[in-house]
Amino acid sequence: MTSDGRADAALLMLAEQAQQMGELKARLDAQAEQLAVLHVRAAGKPAQAAGRKDSGKAPDGYEPRPCWWTLEGAERDAAITRLAAWVDQVYRPCYGHLSARLPDCWAEHPLALFALDWMAELHSVLYRQPERTRSALAGQAEWQTRLVPAAAEQIAAECRGCQHARTPVAVNGARR
Repeated sequence: MTSDGRADAALLMLAEQAQQMGELKARLDAQAEQLAVLHVRAAGKPAQAAGRKDSGKAPDGYEPRPCWWTLEGAERDAAITRLAAWVDQVYRPCYGHLSARLPDCWAEHPLALFALDWMAELHSVLYRQPERTRSALAGQAEWQTRLVPAAAEQIAAECRGCQHARTPVAVNGARR
């Protein structure tokens, strides 16, 4: 066999192995998904077997708060006040130039409220776990590098130049 023939054979073998690896990865992904479903089901069974009422909490301890957009009056105000507390206690002190783009009038912008709502909830899920697992660490990395910057940009774009902003947000994120 010539050197060209050996190279072709090696490339063919590599292509076959790449295809097999792709198929294996797809099977592993499907099994991981099935395992996650079984884990959730198994985690929920002890509470039901013990005769306790369902607390509404997921097996990981997460308990969703009422969504501000489904509430009215004082309940809606309380939900937005909780968001404001998260903004003041977590977002503004911890997220530097990203949080600096948040104008004081954020609560007047439904898009900002939606973004801050999921950010506060997801932050709670990611950072209030009893132990730090590999998946939690991966979630925290995604949160820091992709989700927070994207949400900060979305909020800044929404609030840029609004009528009630006392401190409009500039394109580069600095306050004008």
